[in-house]
Amino acid sequence: MSLALFVTLLLGLMLVWLAFWLWQRSREARAASGLPRGKVVYADMDGARPPDGPLISRQWRLIGKPDYLIASGKHIIPVEVKSGSLPRSGEPYPGHVLQLAAYCLLVEDTYGRRPPFGYIRYQDATVQVPYTRELRSLLLDTLAAMEQAATARSVPRSHEDPWRCARCGLAHACDQRLS
Repeated sequence: MSLALFVTLLLGLMLVWLAFWLWQRSREARAASGLPRGKVVYADMDGARPPDGPLISRQWRLIGKPDYLIASGKHIIPVEVKSGSLPRSGEPYPGHVLQLAAYCLLVEDTYGRRPPFGYIRYQDATVQVPYTRELRSLLLDTLAAMEQAATARSVPRSHEDPWRCARCGLAHACDQRLS
């Protein structure tokens, strides 16, 4: 065997090993991220700019930027990433579920395909949330209530949490603040 053939074979083996190593690292990174299988078609994380800007629904007067949209089979699946941990109950916070439902509605309106579920990725767990007709109805009721509150002269405080009140952007003008 000539030296040139040996070097060529050695380089070829090294390239195959490098390709395998990169593929394995990619799989490990995907698993560590908590993202489901599929192609990332939209990202608003780590300084990435979404390809087409935010998702907009004129019908529902809603705009939003999910952290990720994953193309999985014939579905587009929204993924919302949270910086905290999953609550001890093992259930995501209701506000997080409604936020994910809003992204599901935006996907439905934008792509013309209703996602069967979405994901909420916490630091310590990923939760799959079914996008049911009941959840969609709850979201639409919540959006209607928010729109009604936006035109009301006065809206009563919706919580009893002094910590939340202290961090509210409207605390300076609120006559119902707790702190």
